[in-house]
Amino acid sequence: MISLNKRLETIASMVPKNSFPIDVGCDHAYLPIYLCQNKICSKVVASDIRLEPLKFATKNIQKYNLDSKIKTIQQDGINNLDSKIDTIIISGMGGISITNILSSKDNLKNIKYLIISPNNEFSLVRKKVQQLGFSLLQEKIVIDKDITYLIIRAIPGGQKHDNFLGVLDKNDLNTIYYFTKLLNTNTNNLKKIPKKYIFKRIRILKQNRKIKKFLERKI
Repeated sequence: MISLNKRLETIASMVPKNSFPIDVGCDHAYLPIYLCQNKICSKVVASDIRLEPLKFATKNIQKYNLDSKIKTIQQDGINNLDSKIDTIIISGMGGISITNILSSKDNLKNIKYLIISPNNEFSLVRKKVQQLGFSLLQEKIVIDKDITYLIIRAIPGGQKHDNFLGVLDKNDLNTIYYFTKLLNTNTNNLKKIPKKYIFKRIRILKQNRKIKKFLERKI
């Protein structure tokens, strides 16, 4: 059985049982292999724009005798998806790259779940997800090797959430750590930003007010 790091394990926990996902930017296909081995999914598509990672992915899939359950394809993003795919997983990328992949509603017609994990630009990703007509269902902060990842599970629907706070759990220790660290960083940055940069200072001050309320469990 394959084992996963914290980030991939958390992503796997958000994948609905018996769904048919595509893992975009699959790298070595550890996540698709785990999903099949643990009988979360009976079939998975593993895609990557680069050929070299797909070669490694194919070797790993063959190593675990999962050729019949995991299909590898070389493609850019989520264009021309199999109509039976109902879940899109995108992880291990920056927020801008993820929003570029999620560029069109036309690619999401049959999608029931988006499971995405940016390592920066969290607000931008949340905004894009909601612009595409999806609601934030669940979020989790994962800190792995000193990198902070946000993992989002979203479903079709019109409910709107704050792009900065999302639907993070106020009692989760990683979330508390993340916002405490961000508050300290913002406070230090304010001391360095000249007062003439009014809008930049206002944006940071607004963030800090939201963080303080969140940490006080008032949101």
